[in-house]
Amino acid sequence: MKPVKILAVMFLSFIVVLAGCSKSSGSNAKGEITLQYWNIFTGPDGENMKKMVDEFNKDHKGEIQIKSETMPAGNFYDKVRTVVSQGKAPDVAIMHLDQIAKYSAMDVLEPLDELADNLNMSESDFIQQVWNAGVYDGKRYGVPLDVHPLALYYNKDLLEKSGFDAPPKTLEELISMSKKIQEDNSGVWGTAIPPLWPSGFIFHSALYQFGGESVSPDGLTPLYNSEAGVNALQTMADLVHKEGVSPKNIQQDGEVTLFRQGKLAFHFNGIWMINGFNEQDGLNYGAAPIPVFGEKEATFAGSHNFVIPKQKKQDPAKLEAAMTFIKYITDNSLEWAKAGQIPAKNSVRDSDEFKALEHQSAIAEQVPYLVFPPASPTFMDAWSPTDEAINLAVLGKKSAKEALDAAADKGKKQAEAAAKK
Repeated sequence: MKPVKILAVMFLSFIVVLAGCSKSSGSNAKGEITLQYWNIFTGPDGENMKKMVDEFNKDHKGEIQIKSETMPAGNFYDKVRTVVSQGKAPDVAIMHLDQIAKYSAMDVLEPLDELADNLNMSESDFIQQVWNAGVYDGKRYGVPLDVHPLALYYNKDLLEKSGFDAPPKTLEELISMSKKIQEDNSGVWGTAIPPLWPSGFIFHSALYQFGGESVSPDGLTPLYNSEAGVNALQTMADLVHKEGVSPKNIQQDGEVTLFRQGKLAFHFNGIWMINGFNEQDGLNYGAAPIPVFGEKEATFAGSHNFVIPKQKKQDPAKLEAAMTFIKYITDNSLEWAKAGQIPAKNSVRDSDEFKALEHQSAIAEQVPYLVFPPASPTFMDAWSPTDEAINLAVLGKKSAKEALDAAADKGKKQAEAAAKK
């Protein structure tokens, strides 16, 4: 072969190699790294997330581009596990905090300690409790986007009519104010303790307010049938059967309907209800921290966390790009706050723009005493029987102690069985 031809072949081979490199790491012809982002924001908050992703793509054009895929939470986690085993995992995803330990133990998620350190992301940047809750077995697997706590919603018009200018801060105030409002308004209830969701969040909060705990740190032993747990659940049942400030046998979401109709003064639900209530014509409402039922302040909260699913062969460039995306979204999560969430990032919550969000900022007063589930793969197995216990106690079919003892026995068996899998 002539020297000129040899050089031509070598040059063409070099071009082919370069072309192959440009397509690795999910890069397109322009050198952009393309990341697949899976999330569970199928509700109205999905539009807020879309705006944030669009802004990221605009700011990082030519470098990183995010392709989002939104799917229902029902089969989301099993799907993540399946695609990881097939080597087809997304590059970044959202998970509820209470799922992270379980999927970390299954070796589905990538540890993030070093990646977070490289971007100077640390505990001082976030709500301490939720930052620490993203650690399992000594390694970080989640970066928190938000916290979504239980809140107390109240009807301003009903309070004003009965001479109240602020919502209740204690159990005693909740009871006395509820009774006065019921006396002043025919067909109106003070509060509502449903036997179904979201009473689990009320019980979880009251349990810690009375000085109790949910389950042991390893997630194998239920602790909710303690004296504190019995006091918490009995207090909820008493609001229905003893104090008479809650209707009996509320059907699913019945308390939401009552509040929307102006027939309920005080409504317990998550921060995620803000935008829905904002859309209700004629509903003049406020939001506040939940009252203290027991000895101390404590409020249940969940959290959406960013995670990075494992690949068969992880690409360092994609990992770096994914963390750049995660940092950008958490740094710019004011838009997410508008969707009805509390940003986990301190700098966003401390901003004047967040403080101007009336309901979100009021609920955020609970941040110092938020309570998250322990980082255990078997937490939900041990905790889930409380749903039935709450139902039975609130309906008056069993005593709080009897219901919780049965739930703890079932929860322990479920957790031990799950741990053996």
